[in-house]
Amino acid sequence: MAVPDENPDPLAEALLHTLASQSSMGLFLFDDGLDLVRYHADQLLTALGEEAGKADRTLFRELLDDDARHLMRKVRDDLEARHGYVTWRPEGHGERELSFAALPLRDPDGRPGGVAAAVVDITGEIDAFSRYDTLQRGDAIGSSLDVARIAQELADTAALRLADTVTVDVLDSVLQGRLPHPGHVRENLLVRRISAGVPEGERFPAAFPLGGRHGFPHAGPFARALDERRSQLVREAGDDDRWLALAVERGLAPPATRSLIVVPLTGRGALLGLATFYRGPDSEPFSRKDLATADALVQRAGAVADNARLYTVERAAAQLLRHRLIPGALKSTATVQSAEGYVANGGHAWCEVVALPGARTALVVGDIAASGVRGAAHMGQLRASLLALAEADLEPGELLSRLAALTSRLSAQDKDASGQGESAFPLATCLYLVYDPLDHSCVVASAGHPAPLCGEAGGELGSAAIEIGPPLGVEYHAYESTRFSLPEHGELALYTDGLTSVRPGGQSGPVALAQALASARGSLEEQCDQVLDALAPQRPTGDALLLLARTHPLPPSDVAAWELDSDPRGVATARKDCSRQLAEWGLTDLTFTTELMVSEMVTNAVRYGKPPIRLRLIRDRSLICETHDTSSSAPHVRHAASGDEGGRGLFMLSQMAARWGVRFDPQGTTGKTVWAEQEIPE
Repeated sequence: MAVPDENPDPLAEALLHTLASQSSMGLFLFDDGLDLVRYHADQLLTALGEEAGKADRTLFRELLDDDARHLMRKVRDDLEARHGYVTWRPEGHGERELSFAALPLRDPDGRPGGVAAAVVDITGEIDAFSRYDTLQRGDAIGSSLDVARIAQELADTAALRLADTVTVDVLDSVLQGRLPHPGHVRENLLVRRISAGVPEGERFPAAFPLGGRHGFPHAGPFARALDERRSQLVREAGDDDRWLALAVERGLAPPATRSLIVVPLTGRGALLGLATFYRGPDSEPFSRKDLATADALVQRAGAVADNARLYTVERAAAQLLRHRLIPGALKSTATVQSAEGYVANGGHAWCEVVALPGARTALVVGDIAASGVRGAAHMGQLRASLLALAEADLEPGELLSRLAALTSRLSAQDKDASGQGESAFPLATCLYLVYDPLDHSCVVASAGHPAPLCGEAGGELGSAAIEIGPPLGVEYHAYESTRFSLPEHGELALYTDGLTSVRPGGQSGPVALAQALASARGSLEEQCDQVLDALAPQRPTGDALLLLARTHPLPPSDVAAWELDSDPRGVATARKDCSRQLAEWGLTDLTFTTELMVSEMVTNAVRYGKPPIRLRLIRDRSLICETHDTSSSAPHVRHAASGDEGGRGLFMLSQMAARWGVRFDPQGTTGKTVWAEQEIPE
């Protein structure tokens, strides 16, 4: 024997005695036949449920399974230390996990002489690791801002490591973004089943159908968890528990439940629902450690679920605000047919089709780099400002420059109001394009927005070569306009970056969009849908918006123009020419008012403007009368006194016209156009 019983070394005996009395480690010595010859393991045996000092030499063999015996034989034969694990199931006690290290012993001649083994009970460490692992897996909870998805993640995590079946019930009001009334708990018990974990085995059911409102019995752990906002542990449930029988009868709990934990799902102190963990008859009852683990998991889920609820509230408010701010359908004009495709992703992109004087049409696309109510509010500010500036009939570059000045002021005001060091106004991109059907031209300016695609209708489109300035909201910037021509029957595609975030084959965004448009068929609305399906099959990185427009020329027969002399006597000739043209168009009902407006507009051009002077009538959805001269001075409405001889002409014009205004020529040229519109009788 490697360590004989006779004449033991006093120092070794003292060391063994100290380890046996003060350490939970057990020391065992075996001869070369692996028979137990000595041990010191009082505390280990006590932990294992055995009486110290009463174990015989077969005890350690009872702890060894076939794998452990094989490992000890290899230690004895190969003279190499080895380490292993064994699970021991003593009668009347719970399962124990043991770790042991086996060391070879040699006789005085160096031959194999036996094995020494140090054994440690690591059951507690295994439990702690299991709990830690469960909590680590709980990090997966909250990967989205959807309450139902969060509930499913909680159930899946717990069913994997903690329970046989897990159910999560969420108050119906929470799913709608509202909190339950704190003073009426009983009225808040109607909840909706969101998710259930799936157990292993067939004896214990996994599931319950999802959906449907229900309430729990008004007694037992469910009711206490709801009323007290405190977790409930039922180690042993039985057939005599009326509350469990009622829950099973209603299909809310699995039959044959042995043990359960009920944890209220809360966020910021408010009740959101219940999470229930079940174990069946073949599983061990839940322990206090399991309760702590369940509490930690549900607490994490509650925090992210409340964030999801707040997100639901804000998203609903933002959507409502957006719907109030954005018209239900785009306007089409006589010369522009349009359609919109849109996939939302939490942002606030929008588009506009605006009828302008002179039969022109403005196409607008904008995108706000902010989500929620804040983004919707800023979108409303930007859109309202843009429409007001469009009403003034500014050329695109000047319009965006004024819009930039406005956003700079709003940004400064937000910064002063919030006291923050940086601007509170989010960045925004915007593209403003004006199409003129009389010469098939487009004038466009961009504030950080991608260039539009353009080309012949039904043909291949390409990016327009335009200057792209910085986004709005950074600081004031002057934007430049770019002019380009379209075919007689043209097509335009305005879009946001979110649409081209998915680029098949690594192509550039405009190329991928152009190819998708070339493959699209059907109406403009159908083409928008097909392009969105091709480029945004999943949620894009931002709002994916596509505005398609087909342009048509205004027939030459609907336009009449005259060159006028700077002679006051030419006013009468202008009236007669307009009267004849109205007769050809069948608009004699408008002759009287048109002659009055022409008289005033031509007189002002002759008196205050500079030649050459042009007069033009346009028959569109309305009748448009225009005079153009090379003076940059703008007319103003005056309210003449009773004794004044003049000053009443523009006032009369404003009263007779549906609307009127002044449009200045693009920068670098001089001149202005005064215009007035009349509704055409049906």
